[in-house]
Amino acid sequence: MVGLVKNIIAGLIITLMLFACSSDEEKKASHFEKGNTYFEDGEYKSAVIEFKNVIQIDPEFIQAHENLGETYLKLGDARNAFIEYSKVTQLDPENKEALLKMATFYMLGKKLKDARKNIDLVLAVEPDNKEALFLLAGIHSLEKNLYEAGAVYKKILEIDNNQVNAYLGLSRVMLGQGNPAEAEAMLKKAVKLNPKEIKPNLALAYFYASQKAFQKAETCLTQTIELNPENAELHIILGNFYFRLKKQPLAEKAYLKAIELDPQNIKPYMVAAGFYSITGNYEKTLSMYNKALEIKPDDIRILDMMARFYYKNKKIEEAETYVADILKKRPDYFPTRLLKAEIYTLKGNFNEALGILDQLAQEEPRSIQAHYFKGVAHLGKGDSNIARSSFAKVIELNPKHIKARLLLADIYLREREFKLAEKEIKVALELVPSNFQARLIEGNALMGLGKAKDAEASFNALIKLEPKNPVGYFRLGMLQRISKQYKPALANFNKALDLNPKLMDVFTNIILVQAAQKKYNKALALCDNHLEKLKDIPKATSIIYNLKGRLYLSLKEKTRAQKAFETAIEQNPDFLRPYYALAGIYLRDKKEDQAIAQYQAILEKNAKLVGPHMLLGIIYDQQKQFEKSEKHYRQALGINPKFAPAANNLAYLLSTQKEEFDEALIFARVAKEKLPKDASVMDTIGWIYYKKGLYDSAISEFTESVAKLPGNPIIHYHLGLAYYKKDKKTPAKTALKKALDIDSDFEGADLARKILAEL
Repeated sequence: MVGLVKNIIAGLIITLMLFACSSDEEKKASHFEKGNTYFEDGEYKSAVIEFKNVIQIDPEFIQAHENLGETYLKLGDARNAFIEYSKVTQLDPENKEALLKMATFYMLGKKLKDARKNIDLVLAVEPDNKEALFLLAGIHSLEKNLYEAGAVYKKILEIDNNQVNAYLGLSRVMLGQGNPAEAEAMLKKAVKLNPKEIKPNLALAYFYASQKAFQKAETCLTQTIELNPENAELHIILGNFYFRLKKQPLAEKAYLKAIELDPQNIKPYMVAAGFYSITGNYEKTLSMYNKALEIKPDDIRILDMMARFYYKNKKIEEAETYVADILKKRPDYFPTRLLKAEIYTLKGNFNEALGILDQLAQEEPRSIQAHYFKGVAHLGKGDSNIARSSFAKVIELNPKHIKARLLLADIYLREREFKLAEKEIKVALELVPSNFQARLIEGNALMGLGKAKDAEASFNALIKLEPKNPVGYFRLGMLQRISKQYKPALANFNKALDLNPKLMDVFTNIILVQAAQKKYNKALALCDNHLEKLKDIPKATSIIYNLKGRLYLSLKEKTRAQKAFETAIEQNPDFLRPYYALAGIYLRDKKEDQAIAQYQAILEKNAKLVGPHMLLGIIYDQQKQFEKSEKHYRQALGINPKFAPAANNLAYLLSTQKEEFDEALIFARVAKEKLPKDASVMDTIGWIYYKKGLYDSAISEFTESVAKLPGNPIIHYHLGLAYYKKDKKTPAKTALKKALDIDSDFEGADLARKILAEL
């Protein structure tokens, strides 16, 4: 009885097992069939699910792995496709299709030895396998083994002389060997196989274009269109050809014909929009984008292109509207998030920009634009050291990225690392010898290294590149002025001023050259003459009156000097230097109390005037009555919160006397916003950065400030301190010595001497 029960149980188990196996086989077949159906219908994501279900039931089902790999390729998922084909080769080491697919992956990943190994396995079994031979020829081409590549293509043609791609490959080999006639012959043979086939005809047209046989290229393209008159893509290619030849009307006609042939395809509209954008036709660009949107109203790519179009044309509000709309639909869309960061950078919202850019760089570590704008944003914040790292990363990813190289070289230049700037710019000039900005940085770096002759050659090259640009003449004049070659310096300054009379840096240097030669009256006459030319530009006339004041001081005509400085302030109340000059006159004449009483009397009549508060602040500042000076700076800012001179001086006072660095930085940025190129403002911000321990940022600001006020000992002193803190001994010595050479008794001179003794 027990034996019978056992037999019944065993029979049940066997039956259940057979039923389960039958059920699994049915499920496997069902999932496999569904996967194939989804694949044929182009529903690749659904196909993936079905093929995965098959593999879960039977992990060794080779065809399922192969089909899954093919499906991943259709989805553009190369990583998972590679994994599936790897499994196929593990399960079936002789599977030719999988071996060749793997060889293709290895070639794309530049793993040519692995690719060759797979190809050899196939060719060992099937020597005439054309797919394997094409891959082998491709490996030879990548390895620059042109003769071997040519031999393989010839073997393919021996097997099958109708292989168009073999003729095309052989043509490339012949061209690489310097035999264009034979390359052309191969292309013509390819065309002859099927005169209507587009690929060989286009290859022949591109060949003629590369040989500058533009008429033949055009004939080839037009004949191809005649044979395929309904192909819109060919008209786009013809349009691009005409555009490169600067035949814009013909290019436009071709693009519009593409639209006519395929009006429901957005590509011709987008290409036409790009054409109109480049050629500066704002309305037609917008029209093309809108037509594309009518066809695909929710297409994120079109919306992003429109946002970029508005951004490019400085329509920032419109661009931001599109950005907000896109990110509402696709919060993770990388290109638009990048554009949002670019807009923040443009508007000076650097922290907001970096919040996005840091995340983008994490998501896409090889995104050149993300790293580039990170550098720009850090540079905007004054974090030049971090900016250097970002630009270096851009160059690592793309050694030909000129903008990054120029910005990196400019950072080195401003930090007085002239050798590094010269090295960086040398590479840039090898890539673009005619780049004006690169040549300018080169000249400035050589000037900083004391290589006067080489710098002169660079500035002369600037003039040759752009003879109507005053910058080359100005920099050459500066070089000559420093070496006291006053006559040629004046000639170059005057040439620059003739090109643009509004360049006040140039005019200031003309006056400085005249003053250096003690020709004060001639300098005054030049000032009066230039005042007449620029009488309707208050900022310019303010600078000229300030120069007149300095000239009068040199002539010891204090009354006229005082009047000139007062007029300079009337013309431009935001201009700092005349305030200091007036305060200096009162201090030298021991008339501080008289001046204070005068300005207080003015304020009793009208307490809403910022000028008297500013002058009282400066006088009290120089008397070291800091509480009173702070009070008047704050009162000036109470009247006008954007009054840059008071904001700058208050920032400096707070950073030096009270060590309230965060509040000081707020006021310094107010001044910087209004006076971004003012040397005193740069010095103030630099000093705050120095006090906060941000020495790289401080050096960047001090260096620019020194370039604008080379005769100011305090700024050289500040620069020397920053270099000293960075343990850069040579530039620290240079800056501190320069400060003491200008004035051996400035406030801080004792510390400068002490540091120099240590160094």
